[in-house]
Amino acid sequence: MNQTREFRPGRWARIGAALTSVRLFISNLFFFVFLLILLVVLFAGGGGVKIPDGGALILNPGGTIVEQRSMVDPFTRWLNPAASAPDTELGTLLEALERARDDARIRLVVLDLDNLQGVSTAHADTIGQALEAFRATGKEVIAYGSYYGQQPYLMASAADAVYMHPLGQLLLPGYRLQNLYFQSLLERLKINVHVFRAGEYKEFVEPYLRNDMSPEVREANAGLVADLWTHYARRVTERRRIEPDRFERYTQFLDQALAETDGDLARLAVEYQLVDELLTPDQARVRIGDKVGYDPNGDYRGIGFADYVRALGPRPQPADVAGQIGVITAEGPIVASGAARGMIAADQLIDLIRRVRDDTTVRALVLRLDTPGGSSFASELIRQELELLQVAGKPVVVSMGPVAASGGYWIASTADAIVAEPTTLTGSIGVFGIFPTFENSLGAIGVSSDGVATSSLGDMDPFSALSAPAHQVLQASTEHVYRRFVNLVARGRDLPVETVGALAEGRVWLGATAAERGLVDLLGDRGVAVARAAELAGLDTYGLKPFAPSVSPGELFLQQLVDNLALPEQGFAGGLRNPAVGALARTFAADWQLLGALDDPQHLYALCASCLGLPGGTGRPGL
Repeated sequence: MNQTREFRPGRWARIGAALTSVRLFISNLFFFVFLLILLVVLFAGGGGVKIPDGGALILNPGGTIVEQRSMVDPFTRWLNPAASAPDTELGTLLEALERARDDARIRLVVLDLDNLQGVSTAHADTIGQALEAFRATGKEVIAYGSYYGQQPYLMASAADAVYMHPLGQLLLPGYRLQNLYFQSLLERLKINVHVFRAGEYKEFVEPYLRNDMSPEVREANAGLVADLWTHYARRVTERRRIEPDRFERYTQFLDQALAETDGDLARLAVEYQLVDELLTPDQARVRIGDKVGYDPNGDYRGIGFADYVRALGPRPQPADVAGQIGVITAEGPIVASGAARGMIAADQLIDLIRRVRDDTTVRALVLRLDTPGGSSFASELIRQELELLQVAGKPVVVSMGPVAASGGYWIASTADAIVAEPTTLTGSIGVFGIFPTFENSLGAIGVSSDGVATSSLGDMDPFSALSAPAHQVLQASTEHVYRRFVNLVARGRDLPVETVGALAEGRVWLGATAAERGLVDLLGDRGVAVARAAELAGLDTYGLKPFAPSVSPGELFLQQLVDNLALPEQGFAGGLRNPAVGALARTFAADWQLLGALDDPQHLYALCASCLGLPGGTGRPGL
């Protein structure tokens, strides 16, 4: 008699089934979370935001203030909002302030800088001037911070009243340029770094050749930071009505001044008129609420700057315009190709310029640049494309942001007009190349390289010594590219070659100084550049037409997701924090990304080291 035997899976089969069940559960969980986030994106957001009548406009930028935002990973933002705050576009801040000037519903501006991680001097100066223009309409600006860094305080100094936490601090250490030098390390590691440069002040290569800063670069950098500090001190002392000698004592002899308040940094800032009053966040809310009233939740009536701009909608275009002015924003180091965020890829930028050339409604172009330079080859490709646009009869005006040096100035050199901010870092007209070889390092551990070649240039690899002919070829190529750079500047700015040669050599200039020497035509922000472009195109009435790389629907969804998951815009962050760790991490990340992205086919670069080292240089936070 046959008996039916019940089948029972083995132990490993049961474990596998259990793991499959867990995997399906986790997958379904993530799916439902995604659906929930999707619903938040679709039905939350700014559609129902109302502008309070008689309320406050809250300027509380997060991340770093930039020309153009990069995409932020929404899941990183969701899991750790404080560490991955999305950057803030300068244009949104300025638009909010400009439109609020004539908006009777906005009574005052609250400047809350506790979530700000980085801002350049040029951007802080521009926002400060916009705040002064807002105050000129008779409206009030109130600044509050748990503490103030140097660059954020440049903005806060433009307010009617500056409040700070009783345990806060205001430190103004000035500007500093400092590099690490590796000559001794390279000698110990037996690494031969072959450097090819043209320009006495081309600082980027010095760390591989010396153990300290050369006298020429030290003199140039000392002048640069001194000019920056003079501009900063003048702005603050004029706005706060402080005697220059009192300001100098606070900034240059803080250790001595601190004895006056028994080490209390917050009270010292009040004593020296840099801060008006010490208030806790709750006290500051009450002070503001007494001016603008309270909402049903007990908060003072106000609206965040991003919500305000969204609630207003797009700016109305003039009814009868004679033509459009194209606007392109390019930010980051210059590379030949690729889509790395925070980089200027020549192939992408060239495509945008061609779109401007083919658009019959566009009569002129404003190219907004914020870059320390990069690949000389990529810079020339972009400049040539701009020149083709000019040949087509469309004027080109370059508007320089915080930095437009080396390769950035190369791009701008033959534009119809160059407009810079007073504190823009520009110039740095120089070229360099670096070629390391490791034959001695390998020899020290018993490894050698040998072979045959058909010419003396066949040894141009990192494992063999560089021959004299190869060295001569690389140096001659560097000098040729440098001479081309100088000649382009002379032609584009209508200056004698000898004059440009004296201004070149890799030296960095502030925008104000560059204007005095003829490297820059006008001083001002993007609005000044737009007005100049309209003038060159003969336009009395015009609209603005932005051009940007195409964004896929998926990327748009992710950006909206990030925006809707942002922290609330109302109120103060409260509490003290140390930005040093975040700034250090961002700096290392930016340097690593830059080294990995440099892709000049000739390995020749027009890159400004000083521009990377100063606060707010592209790719680095400025506090």
